Amino acid sequence: IFMIIQPGISLPQGVRDILPDEAKKIGAVESRILSVFEAHGFKKVITPLLEYVEVLSLGMGENLKDRVLKFIDPSTGRVVAIRPDITPQIARLVATRMRDFALPLKLCYNENVLRYQEPRGGKSREVLQIGAEYISGKAEPQADAEMIIMAIEALKKLGVKSFKIDIGDVGFLRAILNRLSVTEEARMVIKETIAIKDTSGLDSVLAALGASIGERDRKLLLNLTTFYGEDEVIEKALSFSDDEDARASLNHLQRVVGIIAESGLNAFVTIDLGEFRGFDYYTGIIFEGFAVGVGKPILSGGRYDTLLERYGYRCAATGFAFDMENIVSALERIQG
Repeated sequence: IFMIIQPGISLPQGVRDILPDEAKKIGAVESRILSVFEAHGFKKVITPLLEYVEVLSLGMGENLKDRVLKFIDPSTGRVVAIRPDITPQIARLVATRMRDFALPLKLCYNENVLRYQEPRGGKSREVLQIGAEYISGKAEPQADAEMIIMAIEALKKLGVKSFKIDIGDVGFLRAILNRLSVTEEARMVIKETIAIKDTSGLDSVLAALGASIGERDRKLLLNLTTFYGEDEVIEKALSFSDDEDARASLNHLQRVVGIIAESGLNAFVTIDLGEFRGFDYYTGIIFEGFAVGVGKPILSGGRYDTLLERYGYRCAATGFAFDMENIVSALERIQG
């Protein structure tokens, strides 16, 4: 039997079909993750595939604004986008449709997003995500801890082996950078050098800035490239920092890590105070999950307390999402 494939029948770059065996695996993963969310009191919502660009843009981080696939709606002439992220949609939904619901709100979703990728990047445009968002009146360590605990519980339930959740805090980093008497360009160079943990490169950058960087700040900045490990890293950072906002962020992080430890899950957590991911989007704690043998994060999230206010509703929020393709990759490595 010969199979004849009609010329020109193909898929756009970056998207793919999922055949029955893989679809079954994904379905099993979805149900286990959602069962953990449900056990923590999270309720599922479904958001639309399309949004008006100007509405979606209110809540998007800078890293996504150039990756939106958009078109003109023939019926209205307005620019419509295919969602590249669910979190801004949750923010819009809560701010407009759920304002009368009592806080805290615990919402979860199981959706796909579409992002523009460079043609030669080899990355998927379509990403299947399962995520959770916790909206509350104010930022509470218990909420941040619950999200991380829930992520760990879900990974354990899935049978993912040898994983870690890396936790940082952009609020701490922002407080340190904002107090520096340097240009925005110099601040950006410092940030980028810390992000790649280049201690000698950072030393050179700070030396070039001369007296504009005080000795205490210089030592703290250099140590940021090495502030990685267990919870004693937070104590070390506190000993270096005299900035009130920076210390408040570190104290919040310390309480979060303490709650995770009380749950007996601290072995799955590492601290990285030099992590800048989502610096312009997040306001406090950030975290990413990594599994052995998978080069990309299997989950990511953090606190974003200013996002809902952009939609006219002032409240705090934290959340995260699993990348299903990377989760399945991690499980396939275990199963051989």
